[in-house]
Amino acid sequence: MTNSRSRIRELVQASYQQGDYTGWFEALYAEANGNADAIPWADRGLNYWLSDWIEKSNVVVQDRQVLVVGCGLGDDAEYLAKLGAKVTAFDLSQTAIDWCHQRFPDSQVNYQVADLFTAPAEWKLSFDLVIEIYTIQALPANIRPNAIECISNFVAPNGKLLVVCRGRNLEDLAGENPPFALTQAELNRFTNDGLDLVSFEDFIDTLESGSPRRFRLVYQR
Repeated sequence: MTNSRSRIRELVQASYQQGDYTGWFEALYAEANGNADAIPWADRGLNYWLSDWIEKSNVVVQDRQVLVVGCGLGDDAEYLAKLGAKVTAFDLSQTAIDWCHQRFPDSQVNYQVADLFTAPAEWKLSFDLVIEIYTIQALPANIRPNAIECISNFVAPNGKLLVVCRGRNLEDLAGENPPFALTQAELNRFTNDGLDLVSFEDFIDTLESGSPRRFRLVYQR
């Protein structure tokens, strides 16, 4: 894990120097060459904070249109599909999406290669539930506001958005490399884009090495 984190820093710095703030994702997945251990956030399993929220909130996903942002290797998307949701899942990385197809050859998920900032126009206001876990925190501060606006636009009328990310106080440093911890003030931008905050949780994630501080938020249009 240490080596993969170090390699990410190298890829991020090289990408940033070229003015490309997201190209390092594809570089990392391609370089991994099928080795999920090289992808620090790819646990090859369901994100606990997603399933925990689904179970506790009793949210109905059966036959609902669900979008998974930055789906990575697809575990969260597959979980939602097994619950009966009509899932679209996208990632910037072609390699990641190819990997999803290889892992789940009989999947019911609609996997697509897409850029958050140039997503298909037909996705606007089209999803009953949008899942955003650890994507915004991987982006630098200068493009996070735009990312938040783009994600907001996916949520249909009366639809919900689940956000899970690293959290920090305003006076704390975000760090020089991703994952960048986010502030409540940053996330409040979601409410500027037509969403209402339904719930906010601030906790220590003892399930992950280093026990990072997490925010889990739910919004509704």
